[in-house]
Amino acid sequence: MRFALLGILVVSLLLAAGHVAGADRQHLADYDSELRRPDGRVDIDAMVARLKELGVTTYYWLIWHAPTDWDDLKLFLPRAAEAGIEVWVYLVPPSESPPKYGNRYSEPFRLDYHRWAEEIAKLSLEHSNLTAWVIDDFFANHAFFTPTYLGEMQARAKRINPRLAFLPLMYFDEIRAKFVEDYRQVIDGVVVAYLQDRDEIDWTWSILNDAVVVPPSELSYPWNSPSKPGDFVTASQSAKVLPADRYMLAFRDRDDFTAQTAGYHFKQLLVDEAVVWEEDVAGGSPAWRKIAVDVTEHVRGKADVTMAFRLLDKKGVSNFGVRWHLSELRAENLQFAADLAEPGRWKVDRQGAFETGFGAGAKTGQRRFHIPFISMTAGDVREFGERHGDPATPERVAEQLRISLQAYKEGKCDGVVTYCLDKRPQSRTFPLARELLVSFAPAEGTK
Repeated sequence: MRFALLGILVVSLLLAAGHVAGADRQHLADYDSELRRPDGRVDIDAMVARLKELGVTTYYWLIWHAPTDWDDLKLFLPRAAEAGIEVWVYLVPPSESPPKYGNRYSEPFRLDYHRWAEEIAKLSLEHSNLTAWVIDDFFANHAFFTPTYLGEMQARAKRINPRLAFLPLMYFDEIRAKFVEDYRQVIDGVVVAYLQDRDEIDWTWSILNDAVVVPPSELSYPWNSPSKPGDFVTASQSAKVLPADRYMLAFRDRDDFTAQTAGYHFKQLLVDEAVVWEEDVAGGSPAWRKIAVDVTEHVRGKADVTMAFRLLDKKGVSNFGVRWHLSELRAENLQFAADLAEPGRWKVDRQGAFETGFGAGAKTGQRRFHIPFISMTAGDVREFGERHGDPATPERVAEQLRISLQAYKEGKCDGVVTYCLDKRPQSRTFPLARELLVSFAPAEGTK
């Protein structure tokens, strides 16, 4: 389990029957971190009161923490309706269930998601405020949740209630063109976790709106694709050498792989085919950083040079995706024909399944569809620290929420979710989140 979703969601759209319909009513939601009584049952009175204080209109109900969660949901639904709160059911996948993980299932139907589809749909007819459901860590379980399986699952639910929506939980690095092409006909939207910065939201919006296939100035390798040693993708550009004693290249870079699996994908900077900088994608942070390289010995005495960014496999992979983003190329005493703001003017060479947003032949989208997506940010200090590092403070948690809310306001995502927002009275993050939601929430009848 990467992590279950808990959050505050802001959406202006109803996700239903495989399409998106406009709705005037705001959709503000909180997920999980349910308040419980000493006997382990959900404290429904306390939950409704706290959700009303937060100002939400929707609550995501996780069925996993206790065998009684399905029963408590049935008690919560009418009380939530009285308070004007919609409810979305949230289930865990096989990877978060026995025998793969722990000893808890989503009870009572466990791994029978076709049965879940039918039972949730039936319950939604009894309680009209039950409007959608979500499955966690979807892509990690895509071998189980094939498009065919999902199509049947959706058909069973929509035969009972055509307006019941289904959304998988995904991660930003999993949103690729292939996933969209494979699944867009059998989902009603996507919940996407956990942004590092605003750029991730913009890139994801572009892919889910069929605006681009691969973001500009990106070199990448897809998941679930084998490679051979020596496979690569290169984006190169010519530069005129100006008279000088020193020559420097600087750029900003980030990649989305932070685990310790080393020795496979390597990022490189080349000048006239000589490697002048190299780094394994393993480890590190997904945040932007500045790289500066002295290339004087490779440039001095030449009239022109060719500079290239290369993503190279030194060992073959079977299922190891990565995205390498580049920006703000700067040169000291070198004059480029085109910079990173003009990726279409770069020359591309490749071997293997590598993808890139460089080159005149980079694939562009056709704007055939819009898949709504909800941006999830960590809403708990401890969980925030695991994803973003120190300092993990309520203020930094709030800033990540603000970034997503601003993107929502600008139409670059269809919702915002904070994960693990502490609803206890002593929470320092709760009032910050509430203040932001109030300041960013659109007036009724708008966006």
